[in-house]
Formats: sequence, C-alpha cells, structure tokens
Amino acid sequence: MPQSHHNPSVRLDPRRPPPPGYYAANLLTVVEAILVRYRDVLTEDERRFGERIRALTSQALRLLARLVGRAAARGEGAVREDTLDYPEVSDVSRALAELAAAGFIERCPPMPVETVLGLLTRAELQSLFRDVEAVRKGTKADCLARILAAIPPAFCRWRIRRFVGWLRFAEADHLDLYRLLFFGDRHQDLTTFVLRDLGVHRYEQVDLSRETRQFPDRETLGRHLDLVAADDAIRVLFQMPPAGHEGVDGPVRDEAIAGLVERLWAPLDNRLLERRRSRVLNRLGRNLERQGDFDQALACYRRSTLAPARERRMRILHRLGDAEGVECLRTEVLSSPWAALEADFATRFGRPFRRRAAPVEDRVITGSGAGIEAQALAHLTSGGGIGWHLENHLPMAVFALVYWSWLFAPVEGAFVNAFQTGPVDLYWPDFFRSREGICENPLDGAVKPRLREMARAKAGIANRLFSWRRFTPEVVEAVTDNIPESDLRALVEIVCEDLAGKRSGFPDLTVIYGPGRYEFVEVKGPGDQLQIHQRLWIEALQARGLPVRVVRYRRPAQ
Repeated sequence: MPQSHHNPSVRLDPRRPPPPGYYAANLLTVVEAILVRYRDVLTEDERRFGERIRALTSQALRLLARLVGRAAARGEGAVREDTLDYPEVSDVSRALAELAAAGFIERCPPMPVETVLGLLTRAELQSLFRDVEAVRKGTKADCLARILAAIPPAFCRWRIRRFVGWLRFAEADHLDLYRLLFFGDRHQDLTTFVLRDLGVHRYEQVDLSRETRQFPDRETLGRHLDLVAADDAIRVLFQMPPAGHEGVDGPVRDEAIAGLVERLWAPLDNRLLERRRSRVLNRLGRNLERQGDFDQALACYRRSTLAPARERRMRILHRLGDAEGVECLRTEVLSSPWAALEADFATRFGRPFRRRAAPVEDRVITGSGAGIEAQALAHLTSGGGIGWHLENHLPMAVFALVYWSWLFAPVEGAFVNAFQTGPVDLYWPDFFRSREGICENPLDGAVKPRLREMARAKAGIANRLFSWRRFTPEVVEAVTDNIPESDLRALVEIVCEDLAGKRSGFPDLTVIYGPGRYEFVEVKGPGDQLQIHQRLWIEALQARGLPVRVVRYRRPAQ
C-alpha cells in the first residue's frame, strides 16, 4: 500500500482561519516523514535537528512553524519580533525564549546594518535618527543612505535594538535539507499543504517507501548537494555585481571555473545525479559561451549528456570555422538523437533545407471583439460541429490517461512527496525504459476504453501534463465518440516518441464535425510565424495522416 507521509487532510475554509495547530502539524509531518524515510542517511546533527523540533512544546512548535514560512527561515534576512502576532501562539515571549534556548533562532544577532535598518519603516527611521541631517527628505532609500553615512553600524544596531528586537533563523542549512528530502527541492514550503487542504489540488497516491526514495544512501545525497553547490557557485560567478560592488576578478574567476569543470568532469552512474550534473555543465557552458570563452564552453558541453549540449557545440564549431567538426557532430546526432528537436536542428544546420509545407488557409480579420482563435473557431463550426481551444492539453491528456499507471509507477527516485503531479523523471529520455519491466504496455489493448475508464476514475486528480479544466468530460466524450481508434492511438504514439519535445506546439484548436470527421487547426495572426515546436507537431501529424492545417489571418486591405 503506498505510504503518504502526511497528516489526514484538514478541509480548510478560505473564509476562516485554520485550526490552531494546523501549521505546526504540517511542520511535524515533514520532520517525521524525513526521520522515518531517511534516518539511516542523515548525520547525527541532521537527525538531532528533527528530534529537537519534535521535543518542542506546542506553543514553541506553532511559532517555529510560522517562522519557517518567513524569509528569515531561508537565510534571507531578519524578522522583527513585534510582528510575531499569531492567534494560535498565546505566549510569544515564552515561545521565543524556548526557540532561542533550543538553538532554532538567534535574537538580535550581528547582521549587516542595511538588513537591520531595512526592518524599519521610513517614518520609524526618521523618528529614530532625527539627529541625522536631512533624514526627513526623500525616499526610504535616501534615508538609509544618509543614516549609513552619518552613524557607525554598531551605533545603528544599538539604537534599533532599544526600539525593537529582531531575530534570525539559525538552522537554515538543516531546514533546506529537510525541504529537499521532503519536497524534492529547496524552494517548496508548507504552503503546499494549504493548497491541498483548501481543495485546490487533489493528488494521486504514490509509493513513498524507503525502497523508492530519491537518495538511497549518504553518498548519493552528498553528491547531489555538491552539484547544488556547484550550480549556486555558477550563478554567483556570472551574475552582474550590484551597483558599487566589484565582481569576481579574472584570476580568481578562472581558478573557480577550472575547479568547477574538474568537479563536474566525470559522468555518474545514478540517473538523477547524471542529469543534474549535465544540467549544471550546460549552464556553465552557456555562460562561458556568452563571454566568448569558447574552449572552456566546448569542454563543458563535451562532458554533458543532456540536450542542448551538442547543438551548442555545433554552433560554436561553426562560429570557429571548423566545418569538419560540425559535420562529424551532425552525423553523431542524426545517428543517435537525444531528442526530436536536436535531430531537427542537426538536419537543418548549415545547409539548405526546405520543410514540407503545411496546408494553409488565409482569412481576413472581420472584427476586433473576439480573439483570433475564437473567431477561427466560430467560423469553422458555423456550419455545424463543436470545437475547443485546447492546444497541448489534448494530446497530453490523451497520453496521460492512457499511460496513467506508468506516470505514477513506483520507480526509484520518481516520487519524493505526496504532492507531486507527475514523476521527477517525466521528461527524461529513459522514462519509458525505466518502467518497461514493471508496467504493462497500454497500447497492447484498445485506447478508447482505457481513455474513458481512466477519465472517470481519475477525474480531478492533478496531473502535470494537462488541466481538467480544459480536458472536461464534454471533451472526453466528444473525442472518444468521434475520433477513430487508430487516430487516437497514432496521437499517443507521437507523444511517446518524443514526450519532452511534444509538450508544446500542438495546434490551437480541436474541431469535431461528426463521427470520423475532425481536424486540428493552428491559428496565426498577422505577422505571426510558425515556431519550430509547432512545425514539428504539424509534420508528425501529417506523417501519420491525421487532419491538420493552419489558418492564417491577415488584416483587411486599406
């Protein structure tokens, strides 16, 4: 039976506050899930962090849960103590003292004076530093600049401390780790529970056992954290320095880049880690390419196993005049493409290429009230029929419902928490290969009955590939009643051939005129051109004999 690792849902009413212990219970859910699922992977300090949270009194736990949702818990700043006013915490002073004694917060710690000053309003700054010349003039930023120029930092903090206390969350690193292990990244937070409990989302039950966890051992987790740190270092190295600050200087920067390339050099056996390693290499390579360091960029792309590394290499080699290198790489890509978009690029790059023309109908814009898609749909169905502006929701929904068991299969590392709308590896090249041994091929049987059955059974359960608000029961009924079985199967097969590439670019309109009579229509306004993803979709539909055309609107002649 799948394990969910979360409290039974509390049905929230958006017009009323949640129950008093709601946020604390959600924080405990995260902590207890990690202590159960990853206890053998955590260090003693990391385990103790969770155990210390579990040992808090209810008042301290409730306040901590509130603090976790604020910027200070992400290491981004400080929180004014006089803003800690929550109905479920009756004694804030005692709760703060307990959190400080347990090491979760620091009260009035040394911090950059700009951060502490930033906690005050403009009026408070003007009152507290009334002795500073011209402090009452200008914006808050002007006030801050004048205060910093006139008062030493230590005296600024001393004055503010006499006026109001501030605190900083002291366990940001441990909290980031628990977030990563529970949510799969460091950026999601407890608001995810709120979305579920308000009824905004319903989720499929998935396997969250130790056997399918994302990080099977400490070595894997450590390597992942090292890749995250490398990615962060790249962002710092290449970001624009703030006004008045110098960036990383040349020799230091070059040494840091060389160290990063060395850290990222060797391929990894773990598919999760290898994908992240290649993404980090691609980011480093792209930044180096933008700065004209083509040798280092090529080195990064050459070690990557993820698109668009080979495309970027071809572009650089072409720029450097290495025609032979471009041709060798083109041959490699065409013989074993990583994605349809990459193969298409290799086919077109550096040589004459003419696409098969899409069937186009030119029409004149007749009004300004409705959008072009609505105008086209009204025209197409004026003699009968029904249609919808679905775009990619149609093929993705058909695929998702037919392959539902594959999307939510118990594959190692695919599901990190109970709030996922699809697996971590959804768009990875080995998505299907990793499931072949545990899932039956849904295309071995008829598509239509499976589509109808899953649409009824899974209605309203959030899915990363499509929205139920767009793929409604009305659409399901019309699609299954009127589009032939062979055509629906062909649509699913097109998606299977390039799941990542086919998530965008499908024609705007799906129009049904009757049993066996339907078409997919891309609508273009004046001056709008077909994008590459749209062309690839149209070509794939044409190759399968599915009805598709482009309706291009132009403005009436003056």
